[in-house]
Order: sequence, then C-alpha cells, then structure tokens
Amino acid sequence: MDTNLTFRDGAVQAVLDLRVYRLAAIQKSAYRFADRCTAVLGSPDADRLPIRFLFAPTVTERDALETVRLFFQELLDQELREQVGDETRALRALIVAQAFSRTGLIRQD
Repeated sequence: MDTNLTFRDGAVQAVLDLRVYRLAAIQKSAYRFADRCTAVLGSPDADRLPIRFLFAPTVTERDALETVRLFFQELLDQELREQVGDETRALRALIVAQAFSRTGLIRQD
C-alpha cells in the first residue's frame, strides 16, 4: 500500500498490493464504505491495484483521510475473514452435510 496519502480535488488515491489483500476483501470493504465515499478500483497491474476514494464536496481533508484510514482497518478485517473462511471451508461443509444427512434431503444408500 502507498502510505503517502494526499487529498486532492475531492479524492484520495492509493495502490493496494494484491499479494496482501484479495480482490474479494477489497470489494467488500469498498461496499461497506459506500455511504462515506465512492471507491473506484482501477485495473490491476501485476500485483498492484490502484484505488481512488471519491468524496462529496463538503468533506474536509481531515475527514477524508480518516475515512481512508478506517477503510484500511476494514480491509484488514475483511482479508482475515477471507482467510478464516478458506481455513474452515472443509469443516463447515462437513457440518452442513451432517446436518442435512438427518433431514431426508440426502438419500442414503
């Protein structure tokens, strides 16, 4: 991530490292912040993804930079959720299969 964030013309630009953050986590974080700003994702270039945060004309630089800081906290949270999801996928499938095996929805031979 580019740590030199500046507020210019109602926007803050950053570059995300796709080796650190999955696209799904980035998109989920952007959705969660849709009420505060518009996150415009650029085209990936190798492992880098440009992102531009657009703010309403009334938003101050201080508030914009704080929103971006909170976005990165949310992004870390979403990335960890993705990781936990991957690590527990097999166990969750087993639990669901066990639950449905008792309902008669799955035919047992």
